[in-house]
Amino acid sequence: MKYYKSYMDRQEISPAVHEKLLDLEPPKKRSGSWLKYGALAACAALIIGVGVWKLAPAPTPNPAQSAGQFAADYTPLPGEKDVVEPDDLFVVDSPVDEGPYSLFEIPAIDFPDITGQPEAANSKAYMPGSFTVSLTKEDVQKLFWGPEGKPKGTDYDLPWALFWDGYTLHGQAWYDGEGQLLELTLWGDKGRGSFTLELCPGKLPFTCCIDMNRGDVVSDVFGVEVADWSKVYDRDGDGLTDYICGSEFMTQNDIGVRFVSQNNGKTEDGVDGEAWFNTLFVRQALISDGGLHLDHLMVNENIPAWREESFDTLAQARQEADFAPYLPKSDPEGYEEFFGHLTYQEDRENTLHVSWSRHYSSVIINIHREDTYAYNLVSPDEPELYDLRLYPVPWCYSVPEEYHETVDRPAFRAEDMSLNIVEARWNENDMSGRVYSFDVLHPDGTVVFYRFDGMTAEQVWALVEETL
Repeated sequence: MKYYKSYMDRQEISPAVHEKLLDLEPPKKRSGSWLKYGALAACAALIIGVGVWKLAPAPTPNPAQSAGQFAADYTPLPGEKDVVEPDDLFVVDSPVDEGPYSLFEIPAIDFPDITGQPEAANSKAYMPGSFTVSLTKEDVQKLFWGPEGKPKGTDYDLPWALFWDGYTLHGQAWYDGEGQLLELTLWGDKGRGSFTLELCPGKLPFTCCIDMNRGDVVSDVFGVEVADWSKVYDRDGDGLTDYICGSEFMTQNDIGVRFVSQNNGKTEDGVDGEAWFNTLFVRQALISDGGLHLDHLMVNENIPAWREESFDTLAQARQEADFAPYLPKSDPEGYEEFFGHLTYQEDRENTLHVSWSRHYSSVIINIHREDTYAYNLVSPDEPELYDLRLYPVPWCYSVPEEYHETVDRPAFRAEDMSLNIVEARWNENDMSGRVYSFDVLHPDGTVVFYRFDGMTAEQVWALVEETL
């Protein structure tokens, strides 16, 4: 931020330009074409969600904020590993020095404050077989510089006018089962500052939160309609004010863009500094035809093998040899309606879900054969990390914050499991009586999630013990 502050402090404006700035008309209100794009995005979201799809995961967290799978103060055994941070990270080296640089054609963009407006939650789903690929440094450079990548002789990782110098970037591209690009997300962070860039070919990126009364002000930027908004509030509850700006638009080469930045501006000047950071991105993306490029990522031919299959009986599910050792040999007594579903994707997921239901009660077992499943491993010798009997309801007040994850969903080694642990994991449900839930880590790395409604601890233990 000091670079563009230094640069702008050294600029002078001519009287003629000053007059033009004074005569600028207010940005246009939302137009019919913008409504068209919004409707297209909403329709696409509905279409994607039709059918037997699986819910997409939440956006990838900033690596600096990723939670580990091990409980606090737990020492991993040899071979155990915590959540792995993305391999394809890089810190942008695009310094702005005191040389003869020029920030020309800075657009006039208004960012109306929509703090406190109500939001409607939405969710998206993807067709079976869809997969993600981490972006490399070269992938990101081609986003801004085109198929040839970083120009020869260029001293910068990315265009310096973005002012992303020192930001740590990581991203992923999401493809359907045919290897066609669905969308792309790039995350950046630097101290408290961060941003998320979403790109989608042919339409605006899907949004999981819809501002009901957002009332976008639409600015004309180089002939492109750009919808903008801002918020000022404590977004993460850390006691500090967060300055947030967002921009959405379709580029000249038909790429849908959403750019949301936070705390990257001059916080002493409020949201104006954040608006400047956001404006610089919009300018760079639209400064010329094809300011953003996706051609190099539109098709991925390395499609991982995948398989999905449903089962009507436990006997059918037990035909899957890799999962049979972790399944009970017979249906839980009194539970009749069975459902089983296998999801496999090469090097990504290998999961079997089985469940039984009875009125308002259910038994759920999820078996995870891949190490991508995150769990919170605890020791039986530390009951404060998992024993629900120690904490009165509501747990949000009685459970110490550092124990929230383990108390909510602890994992135990198979050799540590016992009836005593099962008895420590019950809570009361108004509809089905006692509810038990926990994960079990087996020596081969398989993790099994259990949830039992309407059973006694002895009944639960009998079902678990035979698989250990």
